Amino acid sequence: MQYVILDLEWNGSYSFRVGGYINEIIEFGAVKLNENMEIIEQFSVLVRPDLTKRLSTKVKDLTSLTNAEVKKGYPFTYALSKFQKFSKNCIIMTWSTSDIVTLQSNCLYHMKNNRLNFLKKYVDLQMYCQEMTGTGNNGQIGLVAMAEMLGLNVDDIPHHRAVGDCIVSAQCLQKLYSKGAMKPHIQKADCNEFYEKLEFHNTYASSFENSLVDKSLMTMNCNLCGARADIQKDWEIKNRGFYSSFLCPECHNEFDVKMMFKIKYDGVTPIKKLAVHSNDDEIENQPSA
Repeated sequence: MQYVILDLEWNGSYSFRVGGYINEIIEFGAVKLNENMEIIEQFSVLVRPDLTKRLSTKVKDLTSLTNAEVKKGYPFTYALSKFQKFSKNCIIMTWSTSDIVTLQSNCLYHMKNNRLNFLKKYVDLQMYCQEMTGTGNNGQIGLVAMAEMLGLNVDDIPHHRAVGDCIVSAQCLQKLYSKGAMKPHIQKADCNEFYEKLEFHNTYASSFENSLVDKSLMTMNCNLCGARADIQKDWEIKNRGFYSSFLCPECHNEFDVKMMFKIKYDGVTPIKKLAVHSNDDEIENQPSA
């Protein structure tokens, strides 16, 4: 089985034709890997914008692309067709699902269909890498941040260019690849459930009356000595989370805690963060007793 890592660059702006904001794809980039996670082929195509005639200053600064360059690109449908041939019979991966969602919106505009019929099996590389590094509940970690965490030197690889980001993603995968660990992350993508999950908007339970708020998890062990800490004040609700202060009876460590209950398609993920008073270093996801 071969794998294809896809990355897209896009130009976001308001379009009267679609009646709202759209991230219009301006570049496809991909790398193909064999079963040993070795890069064996690369793919790169610039896409000529149809909705947005000018690149935003931010996009030009990030990608170093110019309006003249993308105007010489291929039509979206041609670029997509080329990518389909490149990725045929491969498991497709992206760093987070944002590229897949953006590809959906572009397909909906150009072809009146947001189903990606060529996508049969899919892996969210961000989710896989965060699971393998034990950072799965730390919020979304960016690609460059993950590369730095893994000790990879990616300074010479062009960032925010599609192929460059694919190469960095591949290096992260090579560092963390395990056939057994990867298997559960390979999703069947040609089904309704995949799109329902993809289109589900995560929310937060931020009321004690919400049955999804598990009060039994709202305890805290001291991050210094591990003893059960005592809550110092009632929980306050703000910014989608619950806030309180704790004091350790053993070492007298005092700290504040933020507790959140993130509602995702497949369940609720409790997220616990603490800030140590002495140095304000934030330590995330301390285990509850």
